[in-house]
Amino acid sequence: MLKKQLSCLVTVLALAFASTTGCNSNKDLFAPVEAPEIKNIFEPSFVWSASTQGSDKFYSQLVPCINGRQLYIAGREGKVYSFDATNGDKTWVVDLSDEEENDNKRSARISGGVSASDHLLALGSENGYLYVLSKTDGSIYFKYYLGKEIVSVPAFNASGDKLFVQDSTGGVTAFDLNTKVAIWSTGDTSAALHLRTQAKPVVVGDELLVLGTSTGRMLLVSQQDGFVLNQIVVGQNNGSSDLERISDVSSTPLILGDSIYSTAYNSGFVKYSLEKNAVVGKLSYNSSQDIAYDDNFFVVTADNGTVYCVRRSDNVELWANSQLRYRNVTAPTIYGNYAVVGDLEGFIYFINLNDGLIDSKISIGSDPIYVAPLVVGNCLVVYSSSGSVDVLCYDPIDIVIPKKRFTDLEQVTGNAAALIAAQAMSPAATGGVTKDDLEKRREEARKLVAQIQSRERQIEAQYREYLRQKAEYEKRVAEYEKQRREQLQSYGLDPDSGVSSDNDIEIVESDE
Repeated sequence: MLKKQLSCLVTVLALAFASTTGCNSNKDLFAPVEAPEIKNIFEPSFVWSASTQGSDKFYSQLVPCINGRQLYIAGREGKVYSFDATNGDKTWVVDLSDEEENDNKRSARISGGVSASDHLLALGSENGYLYVLSKTDGSIYFKYYLGKEIVSVPAFNASGDKLFVQDSTGGVTAFDLNTKVAIWSTGDTSAALHLRTQAKPVVVGDELLVLGTSTGRMLLVSQQDGFVLNQIVVGQNNGSSDLERISDVSSTPLILGDSIYSTAYNSGFVKYSLEKNAVVGKLSYNSSQDIAYDDNFFVVTADNGTVYCVRRSDNVELWANSQLRYRNVTAPTIYGNYAVVGDLEGFIYFINLNDGLIDSKISIGSDPIYVAPLVVGNCLVVYSSSGSVDVLCYDPIDIVIPKKRFTDLEQVTGNAAALIAAQAMSPAATGGVTKDDLEKRREEARKLVAQIQSRERQIEAQYREYLRQKAEYEKRVAEYEKQRREQLQSYGLDPDSGVSSDNDIEIVESDE
């Protein structure tokens, strides 16, 4: 029996191969384990809930989008919603299935989105259409027929005047949003067989674009003209068959400091040093899911459902939780002191970052959860395949906000971007190109470095502010822990053991 998880990841050819080779035993090696029995340590509060269109029983990683105080969600059949994230009030809804190009289709088949800039939303469809909407009322700003399925989230540049869209073949098209025209195309479409899941393009300011490809590489691309400045090998496409050679970089790359982190299918979790222009660390976690991180940890969901926690300072694995194997576990989200994941039966799990134990299991509903929960302020937004939107909160002293918000500053640092651009002039990046191409690459890199240096002072000021607020956050957490210990001691409890510190107290069980 083929697993639903595999059918959602690979193309039809991969499924056909698996179906002919996976019937040698009556035992299903990939059957999901039973949901673990958990005695909940806490119960989060439900803040508000709403119903949307959902994915109509199709596997879909339609990701909700938070921008300011608004929450944007798209359903597979074409409805797009805007909610006030603070209270769940619906501000508008539009239905793209009403567009004439979808009249003879099963539906609008929305599959790539949603992303937002200051004024616009972007999403794509399996019917090959890109839709760019006004955030004010959902009206169509423009639409474009790409002719190929769009299954990943489009990405706006920092200024919001360009949009980058990756299609299902691996090609990327850039759009000028002022003129509403395509201005260049690039990408890697050479893989014979690849995963259905794709990484979201990562923008670095208005200069660079980082792309994960189906051939196990990351491409560093100039936003101005689509010129490929460098290629980083992450996955190894070794094997005797197309299926064994699948090595997609389908998790969105993370740019932190002078390093890029990513995972590749069949190749593991990789740390690439921009300064050394080389892979400097690799852990064997096969994953097609995005990586979660905070100041101290990386959390990775492997494709078999095991959740791993890695210490950021030295890439040492701290724990692995295998209680959710083959339960179609989502990518993780870090929420306070927890890694939160969803599964195929509508449960979300709060996994303690300190020890890897599941502290609480919460039932959201009976429908699968395919996308990682979102952190919004001190709340958690859970989006189920049925279209149910549930906002929960477990945060006694608002410790969620700084821990998530401040680390985002690390993703687009000037030093990291300058190192990326500088790689375009390194010997390792110049193999197999002509002299004219090499000179063009060097000129592109010089322009990018000049643009990046002009932003350095602003970024450094932001980072200093981040360190200040981080120190305040750590102080608040320490004060909270101190108050907690004092409260427990006042009840005669030892905070470390959780039992009474008074040996004279005898607990007598009732016969009732």
